[in-house]
Parts: sequence; C-alpha cells; structure tokens
Amino acid sequence: MSVTAGMVWDEIASVIRESDNDALVSMKRSCQMSYENLISKLPWEACRAKKSITLSSSAATLLPADMVGIEAVWDSANEVEYFPGVQWGPIVRPTWFTLDPITDALALLQNISVETLSNVWTGGTWVASYIGEYIRFGKEPGIYKITAANTFTPRYYGPRMTRVTGHIRPAKTKQIACVDDESDRVSGAVDIYYWSYPAPLYDESQDIMLPASRPLELQTLIRMLGTKDRRENASDRYRDEYREALDQMKAMNPRFVQPKAPTNRVGGAVFDMNHR
Repeated sequence: MSVTAGMVWDEIASVIRESDNDALVSMKRSCQMSYENLISKLPWEACRAKKSITLSSSAATLLPADMVGIEAVWDSANEVEYFPGVQWGPIVRPTWFTLDPITDALALLQNISVETLSNVWTGGTWVASYIGEYIRFGKEPGIYKITAANTFTPRYYGPRMTRVTGHIRPAKTKQIACVDDESDRVSGAVDIYYWSYPAPLYDESQDIMLPASRPLELQTLIRMLGTKDRRENASDRYRDEYREALDQMKAMNPRFVQPKAPTNRVGGAVFDMNHR
C-alpha cells in the first residue's frame, strides 16, 4: 500500500494532540526535516537513479544538485568499476572522489514566481544554457532539474511563491573526478549510480518515498517532543521503537546490484595486486 504524507501527518497529530494551525505547521516542518534525514541514511530503492557523465582529465565534473550519495561509478565501455576514495594518497585501484562543492550559485534569478502544483516559473532572465542545470526557489526546501525554458521537474507542491530568488546550480552541488590504478586522471564516459532527495512534502496526497512510514513518524515525534517545553522524557520512550523500526525499514530495501563483477582497467580482478 502506498503511504501518503497526509497519512503520516494524521498519525503524528493523533499523538501530539494539538490541532491549532501553528502546531500543525511546526509538525509538517519537523516531518520534512526528518524525511530528509532518513533519505540521507541509505540509497532507498525509490530514490535511486543512474546518470551518464563525461569526465575530464583536467577538471572536475558536476554531479546532480539533488544527489544524496553515490552507490557505484562504472565505465561500461571498458568494464571498469571505480571505488570511493580520496584525491590524495597511494592509488592501487581505479578510484572516484568528490572535489570541493560549489560555494556560490551559477546565477541568481530575481523576482520569479511559482504557482502551487506547477512545473514552470515566471520572471527572471532566461538563458538557454540553464537546461540541464538545477534550481532552488527562495527559502523553500527542494532542488529541481531544469528541463526546458522556465520548466522544471518534479512538480512543485508548496505554497505559491512570488518575487523570490531562484538559485541556478545552487551551493553545495558536488563535483566528481576519477583516477586509474596508476593515479592518472580519467576522461571519457562513465555511469553514476546514485540516489537523490525526492520532492519536499507539502501536500497530503504526496507519496512517501520510503519503504515504510513508521520511522518517519517516530523521528518526527522525537524531534518535536525533545524540543517542546523540554519534554525529553516523552521523546525517550520512542527512541527504542525508532531504532527497531529503522532496522526493519533498512531490511526492506533491496540491495544494489552492481553492473558487473569489478575489474581493473585491463580486465583483471581488482584485488590482484600483480595485475600490471
């Protein structure tokens, strides 16, 4: 059964027993923060994606701005898997690593507007090269991919925005580079298997992109009760149940299946240190 945001909010509201508008707004905000925290913990099946990128031997390559993390980097043409590592130090196998993230947006679009349940914005100065980039709107959470002129995906479910600033290629966008087992920077096409943040939860009809909803309910309750009038004791009784529910949800998530058994750049087993 698909679980919606409204179902989760109703469960939380029945526990906190507060129905005034300010309390519900606070609850939904805490729920969104908990949702992002849970999404970041594991590559959940519904959040997985694949993207083909072209590496440069002289510069880092941008990654999707809504990306949480990477599960695998694979060169299908040469059947080479790259392993996570760092830029510096001894390299004994093909390695990928992230470089300093973007610290300032590529462009700022001022005085733009977005309607609820829309996938377009109005206002700002459009440049054709923005297609394929990502945008963040005003103070709202969520990062959206630009697919055409003033058009983005996924749909925006939040409140109507007017005269806000759009951040093209927002800060914290990650970059990647790869080296081979001789520490030389790699160029050419590779496939990135990653997972990304889903659309923020605004509307009661939105699906929860997690295998189970109970950890989201419990983490939201812990977050709210632990900060409301110092009711830490009230939140403590949910912590054990949360840990158990989180373990159960992790067990429900299918394991990632790598494209092929890992090899080095000449087709040998990655753990054969005499492959040269």
